[in-house]
Amino acid sequence: MAKVIFSADGLSFSIGTQQLLDDTGMTVHEGERIALVGRNGAGKSTFLRMITGEEMVSKGKIIYARDLRINFLKQDFSLDESCTVYENIYDGLEYFINLLHKYETLPLNSSEHARLEQEINKHNAWNPEQRMKEIMTRLNTPEPDRKCDTLSGGEKRRAALARTVVSEPDLLLLDEPTNHLDTETITWIEDYLAAYRGTCVFITHDRYFLDRVATRVVELDNGKLYSYDGSYAEFLEGKAEREYREDAKDVKRRKFLRSEMDWVSRSPKARLRRNLGRLKRFDEAAAESNVQRIGDIDLIIPDALRLGNKVVELKDVSLEFDGITYIPKFNFEFEADCKIGIVGRNGTGKTSLLKIITGQLAPTSGVAETASTVEFNYIDQGRLKLNPERTVFEEIGEGSEFVKLGEERIGIWSYLKRFLFEDERIKTQIKYLSGGEKARLILAKILKQGGNFLILDEPTNDLDLSSLRLLEEALAQYKGCVIVVSHDRYFLNRVCSGIIAFEGEGKVIYSLGDYDYYLEKRKERDKKTIKAVNKKVSPAPAQKTEKTKKLSYKEHRELDSMEERVMEFESEVERIEAMFAAPDFFTNHGAQSTKLQNELTELKEQLDKSYARWEELENKLI
Repeated sequence: MAKVIFSADGLSFSIGTQQLLDDTGMTVHEGERIALVGRNGAGKSTFLRMITGEEMVSKGKIIYARDLRINFLKQDFSLDESCTVYENIYDGLEYFINLLHKYETLPLNSSEHARLEQEINKHNAWNPEQRMKEIMTRLNTPEPDRKCDTLSGGEKRRAALARTVVSEPDLLLLDEPTNHLDTETITWIEDYLAAYRGTCVFITHDRYFLDRVATRVVELDNGKLYSYDGSYAEFLEGKAEREYREDAKDVKRRKFLRSEMDWVSRSPKARLRRNLGRLKRFDEAAAESNVQRIGDIDLIIPDALRLGNKVVELKDVSLEFDGITYIPKFNFEFEADCKIGIVGRNGTGKTSLLKIITGQLAPTSGVAETASTVEFNYIDQGRLKLNPERTVFEEIGEGSEFVKLGEERIGIWSYLKRFLFEDERIKTQIKYLSGGEKARLILAKILKQGGNFLILDEPTNDLDLSSLRLLEEALAQYKGCVIVVSHDRYFLNRVCSGIIAFEGEGKVIYSLGDYDYYLEKRKERDKKTIKAVNKKVSPAPAQKTEKTKKLSYKEHRELDSMEERVMEFESEVERIEAMFAAPDFFTNHGAQSTKLQNELTELKEQLDKSYARWEELENKLI
């Protein structure tokens, strides 16, 4: 059994009438990577603050392993904005710097000397600054000499993350570490945590991240902590089974109470002593609380006004700034009911493209033509600003008692209940809401605006897993156009039918299909590029040895023609995929779509067989 890092038992904590923890606890062992999940506002961030001692529990205790080092990346982390990026991250090395200083100043015969050497070796911390520079490079942090007050939100998060992980604490606590980070950086964090020698507890809504990193999922639900081994899918299955058992037990309890109620109400006092046990069982059952279930958000996007055949068309659109090309001559036509994902590293031009589409930014060249029937509902990365002094009701109502959702007109109170705001919270000032409640309020404010062309820039940040699933389903059923800028791979796969990818160095491409399919095609393109480069620089073929006699004359002829055969197949596959990717595909080739899809499938099978045969023939020459 692995060493216990910390153990929490009998924890209780409440804010006003809201019970966040209700006589619950958990034990964490060395080497575990635990995903802490639950609805927004359930108390996940509060629980992490309790682990660090920043928040005191009302009841219960937390016992820690001896000399436990804890680092915590909060959602609302802070950097010293008067200092540079380098100086802020260097603060994270304090433990190793002190360790080295102590080691160098102790006499060699000191008993402490050997222990310090072992600790330094364990973390490979003889050159901590070099280690820090490597992490900064991998996390793509801003330039070391930049002042932190000049950084964007994403840049600050990368710097704070580097500062948090650089000292390899025994227990690493991360609250939504992937928010505002690009896919490449998230992949690095996944690899880093998967190989992490310490213990990690993290809060995330990124389901791919959860599946790649977590060894266990712990859910905080109605004040109780529930543990599930395995993946996100196994967590959902385990949760459903638990709730089924709880509901069945509650039905049995209610049935027992109903059957005993008549007897209890007429039981004579003279017979009370003989029936004390029966009465005790009744009292215990009556004292048990009913099973509490929090409903799902009633997430309904207002019906979109009908769009014509033409929606938005980009014609040779390009964007340059300070001599750097962010968007080359890009052509694309958005059609009614399309769901397009936009991906790429931060700073490559994704948000600029959105502003060109909506007319907020003029392209360097080209034009964006928008049909008169288009009504944009554009939610930028800064999200909607909430007035902290207003109540939830005032923020959504904005002086009105009703919200109009398409043809439907409903009261503000009813609308907010769809987003799980109870009466007390509807009357609460926004400054007193949890981060999760603010995220739900923002979503409510976004969706009431309507429109038939939704543009969502990082909509998944701060939403809990259940809300994300509902948003995915609502967007999938939405009949207007949708553009989603996101680094949430699971979300992109669930929602999108096409991907516009900013691949850096002014390269923007469109890929038909979901995000996984885009990645698959990009890997194929990268392989071809590497193969072409290798072919240019490879030396002339060596003289054939006797081993070549393993091939027959017929096989020699087959091998000689194999490269040309493969190139023909690849060319045909690319030709048909380009037809599918064209914005006017359904206009020009809609009647042939099934035939072309079958042809594409057959060509891919032939290509795979040709590659396999080519490899088989070449192996005979080895």
